[in-house]
Amino acid sequence: MNFVPWLILAMVVVLGTVGQLSLKYAFQAPVSSNNNTIKSLLFSPFFWVWFISYIVVTVLWLVVLKSVPLSQAFPALGMTFALVPLASNRFLREKVVLSQWFGIAVIIVGVILVVQT
Repeated sequence: MNFVPWLILAMVVVLGTVGQLSLKYAFQAPVSSNNNTIKSLLFSPFFWVWFISYIVVTVLWLVVLKSVPLSQAFPALGMTFALVPLASNRFLREKVVLSQWFGIAVIIVGVILVVQT
C-alpha cells in the first residue's frame, strides 16, 4: 500500500481546515468607516490564505483521486467536519458543547471504518 496519497489526503483535510479558519478570521477583521466590507475582505491576508489554500486543496484532491478509491477518499474528507470545530475551539475560542464532542467522535470512528481496506 502506498502511503503518499493518504498523506496528501491528510494535507487536503488540514488545508481545508486552515482555509475555513482563515476565512472566519478574514470576516472578523475590523472594518474602518471609510472602507466597505468587500474591499477590506479582499485586502485581508486571511482571505488570501483561504483563497490559496483552496487552490492547493483542489490540486491535491486531483492527485489523490488518481490513486485512492473515491469510496474511501471522499468519506475521509469528513475529517474536516471534525477538525474545524476543534480548531475553532482552540484558535477562535468558540465553545464546543457535549453534543458536538459526541458528533466529532462519531465522525472520527466513521471515517476510520470507511477508509479501512
